[in-house]
Amino acid sequence: MLTSLLAFLIAFGALLLLERLVHRRLQEVALLITGHVDAGVYLYSIPLLPGVALHEVSHAAMARLLGVKVRKLSLLPERQRGGTVRLGSVEVLRSDSLRSSLIGAAPLIAGLLALVLIGRFAFDGSKIVSALESGDLGAIVASIVDTRHAPDALIWFFIIFAVANSMMPSPSDVQSWPPVIGCLAILSAVTLFLGGTNLIAAVSPTAQFTLRWLAAVLAITAFVDAVVIVLLWLLARILELITKRKIEYK
Repeated sequence: MLTSLLAFLIAFGALLLLERLVHRRLQEVALLITGHVDAGVYLYSIPLLPGVALHEVSHAAMARLLGVKVRKLSLLPERQRGGTVRLGSVEVLRSDSLRSSLIGAAPLIAGLLALVLIGRFAFDGSKIVSALESGDLGAIVASIVDTRHAPDALIWFFIIFAVANSMMPSPSDVQSWPPVIGCLAILSAVTLFLGGTNLIAAVSPTAQFTLRWLAAVLAITAFVDAVVIVLLWLLARILELITKRKIEYK
């Protein structure tokens, strides 16, 4: 159980780190190509559009499911104060903390589900899961790299790239999370106290299976992001030579 949890946390942490680098490199390339901030924002958003669509639609779908009215849905990028870019948005009416938390978490849930389905049916992620079970690092890396031989691998890699780098909750999505997480933590602690070792033994196999599959698909995603970051970095250097432009981050 602890090994599966550790593998998941490592893969998820790697994805969080790589996601920031992906967005930075995409913005850099877009600005070098266009030479204009607004045009660069639109170009930057295009590769992520499938993921942005899933992100915003999942917000809206969860809100409708919970009986919260959706006012507006947009997939157009928009520059914010401070230089940040919002790739899409959904306006919903205010609701209680629980429903707001579920609406905010919907893109992450939908994104992880999409990644698991792709990992299961497009890349036969069971090989990576087996490697994780054995704890053989060489086998884990080899099985991840072997995903490039899957049918239509490039198309699936693109979908994984777009979804994974658009599914993380925004600051506004997590505003209502603290009280809900606190209540869930207390409820879980009480349940474990009452259920004891029997409950832990009952849920352990399902928890391990879930964590291993999530770790496997996140490992594939991190592999895709790492390759894309290198390619974007090389493209940016070539564009700097051609355009005589250079992007500076402050």
